[in-house]
Amino acid sequence: MKRIILIASSAILYSSVASAAGLADHHLKQAGADCQSCHNTPIKVKDNEIHENQSCISCHGSMAELAQEANQTLSPHHSHLIDLSCTSCHSGHKEPVVVCQTCHDSFKTSFQIPFSKDGKVSDTYVFPEVSQASIDKALAAGPIETHEVLIIGAGAAGHAAAVSARQHGLKDVVILEKQPYIGGNGMLAAGGMASAETLTQAFHNYDDSKALWYQDTMKGGHQLNNPDLVHTLVNNGSDGLDWLMALGADMSSAASAGGHSAERLHRPSGGAKSGPEIINTLKNAAEKLGVETRTNNKVIRLVQDDTGKVVGVLVQGKHSGVNLLGAKAVIIASGGFARNNELVAKYRPDLKGVDSTNNPGNVGDALTFAPAVGVDTVDVDQIQAFPTAAAGKMVISGTARGAGAILLNREGNRFCDEMGPRDKVSECIWAQPGKDAWLVFDETVFERLGQLRGMLDLGIIYKANNADELASQTDMKAGTAADSLNRYNEFRTQGEDKDFGRKNMADDLNFPVYAVKVKPAVHHTMGGLRIAPDTSALNKEGNAITGLYAAGEVTGGVHGANRLAGNAIADTIVFGRIAGESVANFIKQSQQANQ
Repeated sequence: MKRIILIASSAILYSSVASAAGLADHHLKQAGADCQSCHNTPIKVKDNEIHENQSCISCHGSMAELAQEANQTLSPHHSHLIDLSCTSCHSGHKEPVVVCQTCHDSFKTSFQIPFSKDGKVSDTYVFPEVSQASIDKALAAGPIETHEVLIIGAGAAGHAAAVSARQHGLKDVVILEKQPYIGGNGMLAAGGMASAETLTQAFHNYDDSKALWYQDTMKGGHQLNNPDLVHTLVNNGSDGLDWLMALGADMSSAASAGGHSAERLHRPSGGAKSGPEIINTLKNAAEKLGVETRTNNKVIRLVQDDTGKVVGVLVQGKHSGVNLLGAKAVIIASGGFARNNELVAKYRPDLKGVDSTNNPGNVGDALTFAPAVGVDTVDVDQIQAFPTAAAGKMVISGTARGAGAILLNREGNRFCDEMGPRDKVSECIWAQPGKDAWLVFDETVFERLGQLRGMLDLGIIYKANNADELASQTDMKAGTAADSLNRYNEFRTQGEDKDFGRKNMADDLNFPVYAVKVKPAVHHTMGGLRIAPDTSALNKEGNAITGLYAAGEVTGGVHGANRLAGNAIADTIVFGRIAGESVANFIKQSQQANQ
């Protein structure tokens, strides 16, 4: 009966926001429920809140069902995030956290989440401060569990490491993720995975080589890159791509992007975003292999034994508190720190106050707990701004420019080689009036990149059938914008961009065209923890810290002073796989030595 009452009262839940103090209070006082309507008996909430989420679904339906019932182009219940649950946003006893609004500004005016205030929206759940007494108590109690390997972070690198560790013989693999959903920055990746000498390239007759990819990467990084790590990247990229495709990922298309000398950004057919495809593939593989993923679990400290070997972590669960988990080895795959503007500005004062494209979890936790056990850092002052971020946050992939899009300033003039490296294009945009630009493309590009359709629905891309409409939508000068399009088309026909030297000009740009305002946003932190090619975490003397490995954006050295498009996904897959294999070998060797 309680379930029926709750279903019947769902309309009240959305129409009586002001009449109740909170979600739990509403259910108790207005919907006729009791605590057991949401919780089990006795009440003990797990960190992943799985029972509470199932209770929500049993009364209100799944998010997919709610989105369908809403019959709206945009729905807060239709998400591209993987494993997003009801309690990712709705909280029974605290103010809700509106996950969508952390990236999509339009949701702030389009939707009001029940029982929320009109103040600043939190990025994600904020873990309370941990007292020293709690830490001491957990350490004194010893490990409540011990596993073969603990992996910090459920993004692309963490999942690749987990799957690889299982494939190399480990049976007890646990991923710890502080956010209520998985995916990390990998979930947001739009462009593709860079790799050379691949089957996809061969099928499309794209000429490329690992040597050329190496040269492009070193040049793009201004030669600051660690050559050993770059060689590891390019020599294992095609194997990593084959591995993903063998797991079921569609990476059958390849495209060009700024800084690359070949079509080597591999992505799904139809121009869909590569990130969701890769994360879904890895998640499914991990689940089939028995990998356990624990959301709402934040690692706050690495734990060493008397010899300096890493033997576990202190983890703060959303509900379970602080506990020590033991492990034979630990892999750090927690991402970078681009979402932590205070830390970004410490190294790059010029980026103070600049928005970020990153997922809310990328705040640099590992830069605190890893150096505490002796891990060295490298290139932490090398921070990249992505040139074409819509609304200052949402990446419009460089493959859009590769497919034919151009950049116009507020007057309607082109001002740079759109296919240049990210740092150069960002500098060009910052030099324009307003420090922003319009990314302009036509139906051909729009059809090539299915990811752009969602942005049209969000209302940040404008369509114009002629120059006058383009001017009215963007405030550019109609004549100037039309002349810029015509001049670009002439250069393309002639095969030479006489203004800016752009090499890849794809097709002509013809009306109707689309335009989206873009500006640079903090996108990637090239620096991080120092690692060896086998992903061992290194101290200042270059020696490995026993039992500790790291992979992905949390590390430094791969990208130098500037990361090329697609190299981040390649980084996570290549070094994630290596980390899983290295840990498996380390544990096997340790077991043999102890026999």
